[in-house]
Amino acid sequence: MKRPTPRIFESGTFASHTCDPQPKLAKEPQGRTKLLRLMTRTTKTLLVLLFTLCLTDSFSQSKAAYESAFVQIHKMLKGESPLDFKRAVFLTENAYYSNKLDYKEFCQRIDNIETKLNQFMRDKGVVNHVMGKQFAIFNYMMEPSKYNDNTRMNYDFEDLMGQKDRSKMFVTKLLDAKTGNCHSLPFLFKILSEEMKGESYLALGPNHVYIKHKDDKGLWTNVELTNKSFPRDAWLISSMSITTEAIKKETYMEPLSLKESIALCLYDLALGYRFQFGHDDFTLKCCDTVIEYFPKCIFAYMIKSDALDKTRLALLKQNNNQRTTEVFELEKTLTSLYDHIDGMGYKEMPKVEYEKWVRMIDEERRKQEQAKANKN
Repeated sequence: MKRPTPRIFESGTFASHTCDPQPKLAKEPQGRTKLLRLMTRTTKTLLVLLFTLCLTDSFSQSKAAYESAFVQIHKMLKGESPLDFKRAVFLTENAYYSNKLDYKEFCQRIDNIETKLNQFMRDKGVVNHVMGKQFAIFNYMMEPSKYNDNTRMNYDFEDLMGQKDRSKMFVTKLLDAKTGNCHSLPFLFKILSEEMKGESYLALGPNHVYIKHKDDKGLWTNVELTNKSFPRDAWLISSMSITTEAIKKETYMEPLSLKESIALCLYDLALGYRFQFGHDDFTLKCCDTVIEYFPKCIFAYMIKSDALDKTRLALLKQNNNQRTTEVFELEKTLTSLYDHIDGMGYKEMPKVEYEKWVRMIDEERRKQEQAKANKN
């Protein structure tokens, strides 16, 4: 809560909080009064300047954290450093916190979970099973047991898209609170799978991320961590209103390579930056880099078009709504982007519809469980 500022007289003494009449003080010399006023104004100016400098320095440090994260993730994509999904995710979240997170601590938490997963596989006799690692990760995340201190990870229905609190999307928040969403849950699953040398893949849907892996027959299985279910392709297509064009263009539902998954982290970096600072050249740089290494990432095209449109609107306002040459060029670029996005099979899924979808998929899980119970 903001502390109330005491009222101050021009002479610099605090205002009285009592109704008692105050004794009249002898008038100070006029020169001294002027000097006190000047000193008060000077002090205020210095305080404002100091606050501005501190704020500017804080902003600079925060932006530098994003730039550092970009450089390190870009090196992975260029082949200058090993592809490491765990580190890419950490770098993205650490930038949001201005480099205040501890990577060793983050790795230790993941290592501790991996130890429990290995113990689970030994206890269940699935060490050599083709899906043993995925089975262990799924059970650790979705089922309360001695391996997770009888606390499963649940879906966080508050602020689904992280529009009020960006950290709602983070793996670090998931590890702390044991609640996550369709971003942090599959990202943690992917991190654990990579650490255990398992084969699990991120896959995209409209406003959505989930897991795909192959079963013991070599067929793809969809893993929906928002409600611990294994939905069929047909159901995902129908429930998320995925267009035929999007399927043809492989925009959605395709397993992402490790490099594409790391490129997706740059998209997250752009979102975090936009959340804290708004759009500028950094956002565009992130999007262009994502597109370079993951050209089917429809999300990157969308945030790039949003950034360019905000630039267009700012230029119009700056020039009294006069459409300058620069505005015309931006409009051409935007038209091309919109056409490309439409060609990828884009169909808007509003937040309200997505919330309905999350609840619908939970109902589908219950139906699957009931059908399995009826067979038994």
